[in-house]
Order: sequence, then structure tokens, then C-alpha cells
Amino acid sequence: MAIQLTEKQKAGLELLSDPEKTRILFTGGSRSGKTFLIIEYLLQRAYQYPGSRQLIVRKHLVDTRNSIWYDTLRKYLDLYIPKSDYSLRQSELRVVLSNGSEIWLAGLDDGDRSSKILGNEYITVFCNEAVQLQYSVIQTLITRLAQKCIDSDGNVAVNKLVLDCNPTYPRHWLKIWGEDFKDPEAKPPRILKDADKHAVLHFTPYDNIDHLPEGYIEQLDALPYIQRERMLFGRWCGGEGAIFKDFNEKMHVVEPFNVPRSWSRMMAIDFGFDHPTGIVWAAYNFATDSIYVYREFKESGRTIDEIAEVIKRVSQKELYTYDVIWADHDLADRSFLQKHGIYTRPAKKSVLDGITAINQRLKPDPKTGRPRLYIFSTCQAMIDELYSYEWHQSNSEVNNKETPIKLNDDLVDPLRYIVYGLDKSGSGGVI
Repeated sequence: MAIQLTEKQKAGLELLSDPEKTRILFTGGSRSGKTFLIIEYLLQRAYQYPGSRQLIVRKHLVDTRNSIWYDTLRKYLDLYIPKSDYSLRQSELRVVLSNGSEIWLAGLDDGDRSSKILGNEYITVFCNEAVQLQYSVIQTLITRLAQKCIDSDGNVAVNKLVLDCNPTYPRHWLKIWGEDFKDPEAKPPRILKDADKHAVLHFTPYDNIDHLPEGYIEQLDALPYIQRERMLFGRWCGGEGAIFKDFNEKMHVVEPFNVPRSWSRMMAIDFGFDHPTGIVWAAYNFATDSIYVYREFKESGRTIDEIAEVIKRVSQKELYTYDVIWADHDLADRSFLQKHGIYTRPAKKSVLDGITAINQRLKPDPKTGRPRLYIFSTCQAMIDELYSYEWHQSNSEVNNKETPIKLNDDLVDPLRYIVYGLDKSGSGGVI
């Protein structure tokens, strides 16, 4: 059976084949033909360069096996590749072609096996649903693009990283890196040094309409707003599992101003070392029952002694005007801070209650139309976390959507301490 590519897939294949582009992102809606095209490209590469290795990864092994191995790759092989031309190593999720080329599949939560696979070198790495991966993982995968292969004409393979995704929230690192071509770890993000090697192509289901079942577009069009924007139009507009769905920069982010001396000031600390210590400074306006986050600190590898010095240096004269400083329950750390003149109160750590309290303050008041929680625009890490903090999805390793994923919460945690601590006391009763 001859492969019938859509016009968008033809444009995508031309982009994939461009030797000047080595970091390629296909982004867009559901069933738009992205993944099928990339599988086609991987097989082309495998045939062109005998003995080459191609790697396909997802965050979770179960998704790799179900979505890629069974639902995509094997169906492709059945339709387009003679059975005599390849063998399947199902227990290894590996395809071996007659010319010695291999296609490996991995789930990055698969412990020892993923470590073994990442010990190999490849000419192509394909990250499926790359929004689920961390930026640091992508950097590790790039180091695996080191295999040298030559085709029958003596052409050396250009090693490539290919990614696809359904978009999620607009400040996701993948959008910054893969679509805006900026360094997501730089504050503010700056243009990548190798930006000229990057390329992006946007897909929608409309591009693949001849291959979709009847009524599929109408199904997507009937989805709730955020899902429709993402799955039908392929727009970056917030993840399905987002915890703070009401957070909106236009409404909740304000330019810095001098906090009035009459407002109460407070701080919260979430201790860490391997993972970052998060500190949030906030002010409370009694008149409007509003909380303003005006300063943040988020760094890993800091000892408690260094944290104390940071608090004293950054706070300066404020230190002795805080009405309350909440900290997590580590008594030893709290006692050490007390020796530095920093007196803390045990935080109220109920995660779900804290999330509920934040969400209630993010919602506009029916009478005033205004929320009761604001973030200074200088608190970029906090803004990122409010967008990216998500519930576990039902197909992940934790089958419980009432459990937040323990990522992107280093500043959300101390924000919970402040908001829930303030509201639990009765809108400022702690002050």
C-alpha cells in the first residue's frame, strides 16, 4: 500500500529532511497526523543508514507501549513494510530491520531498562508528547545523538531530535524552547545560541481531515473551551490537568509598586536542598481582603545557614515588621532560623485545603469583578508554577486526580502556607 501524505505532512517531511534543522517540533491538535509522519521519517532514516539506531521515548512506559508500539508503529509496519524485512522484539519494544537498523522504544519511568537504552547512541531521537518531559531530560537525550552512520552514497547522517505534542499552558518550557527558540532557564528567556538549528510546524485536525472518522471534528468542537482550543486548534492555552485554571496573567499579575506601610507583611518558607528551597513574601490589604505576592526566592543546594542569610539580606529592614512567617514542620530548621532572629510558625500543610484557598482567591469576586490574590510581574518563577502545577492524570503512575504532581511546586507550597494560613485564621486574624 502506497503512503498517502497530506499537504501538511509533505511540508513536515521537507522540514524533517532539511540538513540544517536538527531540533524539530511538531505541535498542534489531536489526530492531526504528526506522529504518523514522524514514524514514516524514522523508517526512512533506518533504511537509508544501515546499522543506525532510532529512539522513541515517552514519559511513561505504559503510554509508550499502548500509544506508540501497538497503536502506531506496529500498525504502520503491518501496512507498509514487508514482514520479511523486519523482526519484532516485543519484550524489548524493539524493531530490527534486515539491514541491521533498529528502532528502540522506551518509557523514561522504566528504571534500569531506560538507563540501558540511554547508554546507546542514536542518529534520531523522537520525543512523543514532549510536554510531559522536563527540559533537563531533553538535554540528556541530546547527548545520545552521537551515532555516526553513512548511507550507500557516502553521506553521513545528520543526527536529529524530533518532538511532537498537543500544546498545554502558554509558559511551558517546550513552547519557549521549541517554538520561541529561547532558553527557558534564562531569566528572562533569551534567544538560543543554536536557534538557527530549530524549526517548528503547527498542525490541526483539519490538516488530516481525509483520514479522520466522520464526526470527529464535531466531537472536538463540542469539547469545553480549553480542551477545544488545545485539541482542535492546537493552541497553547492551559493544560487539561491544570490545578489553577482561573489563573490569568492579565487579571492576576500586576506591575510592582511600593507596598503601603499600613498593609500587613508576611513570608513563608518551604525548606529544600536537592529540590529548591522556596520562599514567598506577601502583603495583605485589609480594606480589600487581597493578598499581593511581591518577592520570591527559589534555589537548590542552599544550607539552612545560607537560607537565613538570604532572608536577612533580602528582607533587610522588613525582617522585624513581618506579622507572621510560616515554615514547614522541620523543627530543627525552624529552631536554627530562630537563632538568627527569624521566628517562624508551623505552616498549615493540608495540600488540598491550601489549593482550594488559592483557587477561591483567584476567582473574581461576584460583586467587584476582582480577584483577591495578585502576583508582582517580577515573580516570574511563581507565575510559571501557577500555570504548570497539575493533577495526576488517570493514565499516569498515580491513578488519582486528587493528587497534585510533585513538580513545579517549590513556590506554590509556601504560597499555600500564606493563603490557607491567613484564611484559616479568618482573613487576617493571625495579624
